[in-house]
Amino acid sequence: MDHLKSLFDRSLDAVVGMDAEGHVSAWNSAAEEIFGWSQAVAIGSSMAELIVPPQHREGHTRGLAHYNRTGVGPVLEQRIRISAIHRDGTEFPVELSIFPMNEQDREPMFYAFIRSLRAEERFNREQNLRAREAEAVMAIGQKLIEDASLEEFTLFCLDQVCQIAELDAAHLFVKRGTGSDQTLVPSGIWHLRDDSFRPVIEETAGLNFILGEGLPGRAWRTGELESLDCLASDLAFVRRKSFAGVGLTRGVALPIQHGGEVHAVLEFFGTEKSRLDPEILRMLKTVGNQIGAAIRSKVERENREMLRQEMVHRVGNSLSVLSAIYRSCSRNAASKEELDGAFLGRLDTMGRSNRMAIIEAESGVPLRDLIVSSIEILPDQEEIQIEAPSIMIPSASVLPLSLVFNELATNALKYGALGIGSKLEIRVRIDPSSDEISIEWCELRDQHLDQAPSHSERIGFGSQLVQAMVEVRLCGTFERQIDEAGFHFTMRLPRAQLISPKAEATASNVR
Repeated sequence: MDHLKSLFDRSLDAVVGMDAEGHVSAWNSAAEEIFGWSQAVAIGSSMAELIVPPQHREGHTRGLAHYNRTGVGPVLEQRIRISAIHRDGTEFPVELSIFPMNEQDREPMFYAFIRSLRAEERFNREQNLRAREAEAVMAIGQKLIEDASLEEFTLFCLDQVCQIAELDAAHLFVKRGTGSDQTLVPSGIWHLRDDSFRPVIEETAGLNFILGEGLPGRAWRTGELESLDCLASDLAFVRRKSFAGVGLTRGVALPIQHGGEVHAVLEFFGTEKSRLDPEILRMLKTVGNQIGAAIRSKVERENREMLRQEMVHRVGNSLSVLSAIYRSCSRNAASKEELDGAFLGRLDTMGRSNRMAIIEAESGVPLRDLIVSSIEILPDQEEIQIEAPSIMIPSASVLPLSLVFNELATNALKYGALGIGSKLEIRVRIDPSSDEISIEWCELRDQHLDQAPSHSERIGFGSQLVQAMVEVRLCGTFERQIDEAGFHFTMRLPRAQLISPKAEATASNVR
């Protein structure tokens, strides 16, 4: 028998013996490795309690008793697939064959040759995951070329990832502000498996995260995928109560990067049933990076389209304004030289304004200079009253703010309240007790009208452009009023969009 024991110990499969009472009688080195129990502990222990999963123990006990009574066992001498349990409690698939050993006048013994299928299962799962991952990337690429909005596209991507990873909720945080004022703010774009998770939307809606704060802030700071296996126990996860309340206990945050800088953060959440093993995390990172690249492409394409439309609109407005300027100059000019001086000067002013709005938006400019350059198409500049603090406008806000002022100036020339004896007042107010900055544009008529003009005067792409710049690009609000006295336009913009704490500390009084 010594040679059999030596043979069993060299076997790559687990060789396990069991007596008629269900106790372990043999346990080779492969069994120690596969199941985690040493031979000393295993010998004499109950086979059912040692390696049989709880759901199969009753069947194991009945089968053993049936064989002891009848000598018949339906699973004997067959190759079967079933699950076993490791010492650490994890359940895994195995393939086994059981052979009875019957000797005269002795109780039967049973020997099983057991092969772990963990590696096979892991390989099959990884292959399946890679196939689904490739399908998701292809679907995302196809969706990218469709005429879908950024919100619709992002929602589609989140849904794809959650289906593959069997996660239950996902959300996109976007970065806003400049310099030290940058924060991650909720986009409001969510994927939820069902409405039972909806309370987390309300919890997230009122939160902004700075660098390193919370799960999204950590991913922003490290630039790497960050995961939490237990949201409820992590004190840094500020939303833990509401998430635990709906059963979301596991989370992943993935930064979206471009040019070495994080521009947004994707976050995914699951329940206790969700798997966040290394294969899933690798898949999340791969597909998440594809989503990030696609979202950036989508944003850039929408920005290019907005710029194209704006340029078409600007050219049309410029020609209209130039025509009006030329007629005005030609009526008042006493000579060709005087006409050239007046008209060409206006033409040069419009060129400088367009240059600042389109080209110089990459570098910050003084607020007052931005206003003056954006409205230089207006006549009688010395009569325009501008009250503005001496601050630098961050580069990200130069273009949208310049476009708004230019649009207001263009409309004032085309059909506004300005005329002989009328005036334009522009006031920028910084309230120390508020997070908003107000900008007022007031066209005041020299003589009041009998009734207010129709609001239809100010519709079309220009109005859409102003709304897009103020609400989307500058994250603010605006309101307008046309009455007998003139035209009033007020923007309210977040302080972080126009001024940083360092710049505010050195800002002078209005001039």
